[in-house]
Amino acid sequence: MLRLRIVSSCVLVASIVLIVWFSRGWSSVFIPIGFSVLGTTALLEFYHLMEQKGFQPMRLWGCAFSVVYVFFLYLVALNKLPKGEELALIPMYLAVFTAALVITFRGQIDNALSTLAVSLAGFLYIIWLLSFNLRIVLWRGVDELDGRYFFVFFVVLLKSTDIAAYFYGSRFGRRKLAAHISPHKTVEGAIAGLLTSALLGALLAPSLASVRLFYGRLSANVLGMDTLWSVALLGALTGVLLSVLGQLSDLAESVWKRCANVKDSAGYIPGMGGALDVLDSFLFSAPVMYLLMKILERQ
Repeated sequence: MLRLRIVSSCVLVASIVLIVWFSRGWSSVFIPIGFSVLGTTALLEFYHLMEQKGFQPMRLWGCAFSVVYVFFLYLVALNKLPKGEELALIPMYLAVFTAALVITFRGQIDNALSTLAVSLAGFLYIIWLLSFNLRIVLWRGVDELDGRYFFVFFVVLLKSTDIAAYFYGSRFGRRKLAAHISPHKTVEGAIAGLLTSALLGALLAPSLASVRLFYGRLSANVLGMDTLWSVALLGALTGVLLSVLGQLSDLAESVWKRCANVKDSAGYIPGMGGALDVLDSFLFSAPVMYLLMKILERQ
C-alpha cells in the first residue's frame, strides 16, 4: 500500500512538472489553476485534521482567499500588477482582515479566537509556504534565466529523497528515525535519501541551463572558480540542504496527523493518503530554494 502511494505521488508530481514545463503564453494560466486546486485540496485536508481536535476553521474563506492569493502572485509575475516589497504585505493584511471580518459577522463569540487562529494557520502553513513553489516556477531573472529549470531541479531532489528513503529504508532500515511520530521512517532510509539527493544535485546542477549559469556565478564568487566540479559541489550541497528540509517537513506533517489521531490526511486521490501527504516535503524547503535563487540573482 505504501509503495502504491509512492508511485501515485510521483505520478501527481510529474503531472505538475509537465504542466509547468509546457505551459506557454495563454496556457500558462493552467499553472495557477493547478496550484490552486492542489493547494486548496491540501488546505481542506489540514482543516479536516483541525476539526478532529474540535476546532472550527473557516473552510469557504480559506479556499476562496487561497485562490485569490495564488492568482495575485501570478498576475504580479506577469507584470499585470505592480511589484514592490510593500505590496507583498497586502495579501497578509487582507488575510487577517477578511478572516476577522467573517468571524465578526458570524457572531460566534465563544470560539472566535480559535477559529481565527486555525484558519490563518492553515493558510500560512499550506498556501503561503506552497506559494514559494509558484514563485520559483514564475521567476524570470536576468539574461532570460528561467525558474522552471530550478523547479525541475528542486522537485527531482525532493522526490528522490522520498523514493530512496522508502526503498532503502524498507529493505535495510534497522534504527527508527522517530518511532513515536512516524514508525516507518528509519535512520538508514533518511541517510540514503540525503545521499541520493546530493548525488542528483551534483549531476543536475551542471546539466540544467539556468541552474548551471547561476551556480557558476556563485562558484566564481565564493570558491574563486567556475568549473564543472565546483558547480557539481554546490549542487550536491543544495541536495543535502533540501533533503534535510524535506524530511523535517515530512515529520512535521506526521505530527499533525498523530495529534489528530488519523493515519492519512485524506483519501481524495486513489492509492494516496492525500494531497497534503504529497506536498508536505515541499512546504519547508520551497522558501529556502527561492531565497537561494534570489541570492544567486545578485551574484
